[in-house]
Amino acid sequence: MPPPHRFLEACARRPVDRLPVWMMRQAGRYQPSYRAVRQQVGFLELCRSPELIAQVTCAPIDEFGFDAAILFSDILVHLPAMGLDLTFEKGEKGKGDGGPKIANPVRTRADVDALKVPVPTRDLRYVLDGIRAINAGLNGRVPLIGFVGGPFTVASYVVEGGSQGFTRLKTMLYADKAAAHALFEKLTQAAIVQIEEQVAAGAHAAQVFESWLGELDREDLEEFAFPYLARIAAALKKTGVPSIFFGTGLSGHLERIATLGFDVISVDWRIPIDEARRRVPGLAVQGNLDSTVMLSSAEASVKKALGICKAAGPAPGYIFNLGHGIQVGTPPENVKAVVDAVHAFRW
Repeated sequence: MPPPHRFLEACARRPVDRLPVWMMRQAGRYQPSYRAVRQQVGFLELCRSPELIAQVTCAPIDEFGFDAAILFSDILVHLPAMGLDLTFEKGEKGKGDGGPKIANPVRTRADVDALKVPVPTRDLRYVLDGIRAINAGLNGRVPLIGFVGGPFTVASYVVEGGSQGFTRLKTMLYADKAAAHALFEKLTQAAIVQIEEQVAAGAHAAQVFESWLGELDREDLEEFAFPYLARIAAALKKTGVPSIFFGTGLSGHLERIATLGFDVISVDWRIPIDEARRRVPGLAVQGNLDSTVMLSSAEASVKKALGICKAAGPAPGYIFNLGHGIQVGTPPENVKAVVDAVHAFRW
């Protein structure tokens, strides 16, 4: 464990010398260094190489000076160990990776029952070895964030067979509740064992990506999502590392999400950051910049970022981030300009 760092201190709502900043997908296709790696290996091959995982995870720290690193992996890497045939299609020429494809999607209760809960020390050893290699490369400079996908978000790929939407999964919720709950139970167990082993391997914080949870109404959130997320949060609490909840389109549910047991709530750009902080006074808050802004100019990006820093207020417990991941085509100089501006911001 590194000495106290401003990112970890902010997660605990303790005072820091400057606002910490990291960005989702900070290792990715906007970086020339990442594209150079991807010219040599496929996406899943990269995710399964501890040495390359460490290389691409550490690169944004070296290049931009972020205050935390996040494990380079994917929320679906465990699916083959569960019995699903996962591939990533090649995107159109010049447009990067295509989406995930699952050749044997889960459609029935029998399909759910056939799923196996992975054993990370056996099935995902490359992820754990990657974490150890990342920490060796970081050498204590910044903490490392591990992550898993939330049950609903992972289920959306598992049931739909890829990135086609949510129709089949949401239909399952109403047509076969028992199968839906059994699926969420398996995916919750898979999330817990993965994140526990990531922390044991050296992750200093953990983020749960429930990127598509905004697709559900409140009644369905209460039945099909929140109870499972609370179990993941409770498991993370036992590990002793800060836990971060990430979702989009959930501004109407912040107070309820605050009761699930996470230490930090990540918010998107659809709510003013000062309002978000007022509504979850006992938790740290992360995020808020619309990543599309950074496709424009450094000046526009910095202006928007500093407005968020100011609106977040001086109270401890704010971490600058995006409302979603850095987009393909974002100029690296815009990223660097935002990081430097946030670091220079003072009250």
